[in-house]
Amino acid sequence: MPFVELALSVQILCAGTGAAAGREFVFDRPAEDRPWRIAYRDREHPQWIRLSLPGASPEVTVDSARMTYRNANGGRQVHLDVSPARSRLDVYVDYGLDVNIEPDLDPEIDRMNTEGPLTALQCRIERKTP
Repeated sequence: MPFVELALSVQILCAGTGAAAGREFVFDRPAEDRPWRIAYRDREHPQWIRLSLPGASPEVTVDSARMTYRNANGGRQVHLDVSPARSRLDVYVDYGLDVNIEPDLDPEIDRMNTEGPLTALQCRIERKTP
């Protein structure tokens, strides 16, 4: 099935398993005129930490999603691959690099780092309710 972007009607939810249990990632686009973003929380920091991904354009179908994102200075990098067979997520963010671009950036964004590809996770694609 070819990829079709369902931009505003879906969100991608990923929960860590095994050693990564307690880590949660959500990808969504809050409005048509807003960029995609990633939200993250874990057991030690249960409040959502959000990071915008200007220019990101994930390819999403009913049961699959792919996104490769890197901003100009390399301070935000995301590689997401979700399919019924497996899920893989690699997130690298650097507060020190990106606070110069986004002064209100939450210093906790470094918690999102997966330290390489994270495969111990389960992802699902959900339609947002209006």
